[in-house]
Amino acid sequence: MNILFLIPRYIESKEDSTLEKELVLEFSKQGHDVYVATLFEGAENYKIGNSENINLIKINVGKYYSKGTNKYEKGITMLKIPYIFPKVLKKNITSKIECVILSTPMMNNPRLIKKLREIYGNIKIILIIWDIFPQNAIDLKMIHNKLLIKYFDNKYRKSLELVDMITVMSIGNFKYISNRYGNINKKKIIIVKNWAKLKPKFVIDKKNIREKYGYTVKDFIAVFGGNMGKPQKLENILELAHRLQEYKNIKFLFIGNGTEKERLEIITKNKLLTNVQFFNQIPRSDYEILISSCDLGIVSLDERFTVPNFPSKTTDYFKLGLPIFASLDQCSAEDYGKFLTIEAKAGVYGQAGNINDLKQKFLLLYNDQNLRQKLGKNGRLYYENNLSVEKAYDTIMNEFMNLSKGV
Repeated sequence: MNILFLIPRYIESKEDSTLEKELVLEFSKQGHDVYVATLFEGAENYKIGNSENINLIKINVGKYYSKGTNKYEKGITMLKIPYIFPKVLKKNITSKIECVILSTPMMNNPRLIKKLREIYGNIKIILIIWDIFPQNAIDLKMIHNKLLIKYFDNKYRKSLELVDMITVMSIGNFKYISNRYGNINKKKIIIVKNWAKLKPKFVIDKKNIREKYGYTVKDFIAVFGGNMGKPQKLENILELAHRLQEYKNIKFLFIGNGTEKERLEIITKNKLLTNVQFFNQIPRSDYEILISSCDLGIVSLDERFTVPNFPSKTTDYFKLGLPIFASLDQCSAEDYGKFLTIEAKAGVYGQAGNINDLKQKFLLLYNDQNLRQKLGKNGRLYYENNLSVEKAYDTIMNEFMNLSKGV
């Protein structure tokens, strides 16, 4: 089957990966002819190539990922996608495409979806939902204008109506989409949990790894790996670090980049937080080895959210056998929190914004090594049994075959 993926970013290096790339590679591994269209910033209008047996088209729509790009430039780039992508795709992919897989927040544009049907005819379109926009931006006070809110909400609703299948990450996501957009056929919404390529658990020399990065085996390291943006509200974790300074061996490590990183570093400096350290994004293999040497994996969400979120870094922590400490809003606590503590039995969560509660839950894990080991083992087992990219592929393909048969 010829499958076209429309994704915002595709990293060609074998050392680095994303959820979407792992799914792309799995479809290729299963024998499909896979095409990928993604964003590109360069002198050419587009670039065509082949990477790991994937037909890759990089399309220049405008600035988005380059350093210094502001939110208005990013917004213009997103608005141009449904006009520029179809033209390039029509010219360069002439094979009979049978299925298109795209994702929020960048590719779920009604105009783009309609154009894909015009170009490729009777295709099935699958939408992967990573976030619920614009409600998530409304919660964080990033959008105030009522006309803009109505415009974005109508676009989101229309894209849900136009696609043939919708994947969501959790029961909470399923309920939210079903209730908020009641005219959407619930039968086309399926739950596909975050996935990862199954890998053996790392065997590491913890002492040497820690010494390489300036830590000792006596340090208790709580690590946050990933995007440092507004949705994560990591100042809650910095305030927790401030309250825990009396515990000299507790260290907080933040790895990655994001729009809020510089501001978080300033807060750390102003508060004289000697137990906090920031690392830039590092190669995937080094990242996983470093994470494996830590004691806790941190998940953090802004307490203002009214939409359920399912943080993708969960899979990484599970894969590496790391127990999770989560700071969650009330909505996510009812969904992700229950998943973490009841279904996977792999972590503990506290109330985001309630530093006393976060401190109590953090110290529960800090003081109980046996509990940490048990939670870490549970997470690893859950990953092995439920979160493989093969399982995600099987779920999607089973539903796709039913869809094709009209079941």
